[in-house]
Amino acid sequence: MNRSVTMTLRIAARLLPLAPFALASAALARPDAQASGQAEAQVVNPLRAVPRTDLSFGSIVVGVAAEGSVEVPTDGSPARYVNTAKAQCANSSDCIPHRAVFDVRGEPGRSYRVALPEQVIAIGTRTGVGLPVSGITMRSLNSSSAKGEGLLDDAGRDSFFVGGTLRVPAGTRPDVFRADLPVIVTYD
Repeated sequence: MNRSVTMTLRIAARLLPLAPFALASAALARPDAQASGQAEAQVVNPLRAVPRTDLSFGSIVVGVAAEGSVEVPTDGSPARYVNTAKAQCANSSDCIPHRAVFDVRGEPGRSYRVALPEQVIAIGTRTGVGLPVSGITMRSLNSSSAKGEGLLDDAGRDSFFVGGTLRVPAGTRPDVFRADLPVIVTYD
C-alpha cells in the first residue's frame, strides 16, 4: 500500500466516529427540517442525612498482654467486649458505648441507599490515639431488615443507625473512643 493511501485511511478512521454528528448537523441545517419530541421531569425533594450522634465505643481499658475489641451493634443492644477489652465507666453518659444515629429527610415513600466506608478511625478523646473501626453496618428504623437501605415514611422521614467493631491493641491507654462517619445517601 502506498504512503498516500495509508495516510488517507488513517485520517478516515479518525473521522469515522464523528460521522453521526456531521449527519445530524447537516439535517438540522436544512431549512425544511423539523423535529418534535416530548420531555418529562419529576421534581423530588432533596435527600438529606443529618448526623444526630456519633459512633462511640465508650471508655475502654485493655490488657497489656493481648488485644481486645468492642462491637457496637446497630440494633441498640449493649456493646460486646471481646478478649481483654473491658468497659471502664459507671453509667456516665459520655463514656457509654452507643451506635451512630442519622436522621434522613426526603421524598415520602421513597427508598434510599446508604454508602458507608469499609473502615474509619476512632479517636480517643483524652489521648488523641486513633484506632481502626471495621465491620461497619447500618440499619434503618423504617426498614430494619434491609441491608444498606432505608425507606422514607409518609412524611418523608427515617432514621438509620450505624455500628462497627473497634480493635484495641494490647497496652492501649484507657480512653473514650469516638468515630465520625462519612455517609452518602442516594435515592433508589
